[in-house]
Amino acid sequence: MKRVLITKELEGQQISYARMLGLDPIIEPALEFEFPEYWDHVLKVINEHPMAGWIVTSRNTVKALEQLKRKGLGVMGDQRVYAVGPKTQSALKDIGISAEIPLENNAEGLADYIIEQGEVKSAIYFAGNRSRDVLTNRLQEEGIDVEEVEVYKTQLRHMDLPERTIDGILFYSPSGVEAYEGSVGFEDLEEEVKLFAIGPTTADRLRESVDRKVHIAEKPGTEALIRKVADVLESRF
Repeated sequence: MKRVLITKELEGQQISYARMLGLDPIIEPALEFEFPEYWDHVLKVINEHPMAGWIVTSRNTVKALEQLKRKGLGVMGDQRVYAVGPKTQSALKDIGISAEIPLENNAEGLADYIIEQGEVKSAIYFAGNRSRDVLTNRLQEEGIDVEEVEVYKTQLRHMDLPERTIDGILFYSPSGVEAYEGSVGFEDLEEEVKLFAIGPTTADRLRESVDRKVHIAEKPGTEALIRKVADVLESRF
């Protein structure tokens, strides 16, 4: 089996899928997430913008909204809710929130979708402290007011490479690359180790740190990335 370092916690079925494809996953999360103890500011923003659309771009944001609901959030009315992709859309559905998604499942695609729909003049973007400004900037350029509200913090973890030889490393975000670079570094990474990224933004961040090929999944999602890893590691390139 090909041994791979995965810089994110995986669900049980995803681990099973990786093993089915001949991979031996070693889980070493690059990030940890912290949610607010008090939600007064978030509720204040929601109440002050009752007609604004809601923008959700991560599962962590869904977890934050779920915590709000547990604390009695009752301000959900007729807001249009926009999610970055099907996984986030499904997670929102699980907590009773329906969301629209774009065909292109990334921040740029979501911004374009909201603009093309033309249904909202303002939006609340529920974000983390390390969220990119791409979506906000694009919407504001088109005259849509965006109120960013932080609902979680991303902390970089200290990471340790396994003592065993690995064949590949999977990265899921630019922040994950930063965590790896800050705690392990790429200087001593063997040439045989293949690098994989969940998408082009993460791949670009990887290339800033290391001058070698970065493999990207053909479509978003952990399963697609795992499939790509299995294909590459079993091939000759």
